[in-house]
Amino acid sequence: MRDRGWSGRLWLGRDWWGFEGASGDSRTHGHLCAQVVAGLNGPVRVETEQGLVEAAVIAIAPGVRHRLLASESLRAVYPRPLGRLARRWNVGGWATPVAAAPTEWTTVLTSERLDEALDAEAALGEAETIDPRLRTVLDALDGDLDLAELAGRVGLSPARLRALALAELAAPLSHWRLWLRLETAMLSVRAGESLAAAAAEAGFVDQSHLNRAMRRFFGVTPLTALQLMGER
Repeated sequence: MRDRGWSGRLWLGRDWWGFEGASGDSRTHGHLCAQVVAGLNGPVRVETEQGLVEAAVIAIAPGVRHRLLASESLRAVYPRPLGRLARRWNVGGWATPVAAAPTEWTTVLTSERLDEALDAEAALGEAETIDPRLRTVLDALDGDLDLAELAGRVGLSPARLRALALAELAAPLSHWRLWLRLETAMLSVRAGESLAAAAAEAGFVDQSHLNRAMRRFFGVTPLTALQLMGER
């Protein structure tokens, strides 16, 4: 079933997912990844446990419960956990859970070519220094190695590797791997696979597991995401 009130376009970048269009009133929820929302015809409004936040661009930290109020025209960007854009925007270091974003982000979020603007912004995150052992692990996370094997590759214990990821990137490695599985599943469905088959091929237990993961990251179902990926 499609989530009510959402229409527009969803697309997948290397380091981000992006949405442009009209949003319905969402239920109060939190995402595993950060979300940056920009109004195209006026400010956006987000309800939080601390009150209403209204601004041209709003940054919502990972895990923060919130409710995005309906808007006829907005853009939402979800940086890949631990990715270049997340590092560029220092997602793990935001001082306020839900707040007006830095003014320079407005230019990026309202660019005529959002995909090109985000890719250029993400490229700047490549220069952000991270522990070389952690970079080696990130490069290998799209394979089948488990955490112990990944840690062994770089001479760390699993506990030390977890701590290193949280300290430097403010997100667990499991979020990166789950994101990659979601991306694999959605690309498979777009290519013609059923949701059940795509879920299995991407490493989910079943379609329900895929549904739960999509909602945890983005607050919508895979079916809604697929339909938005097909709209122009």
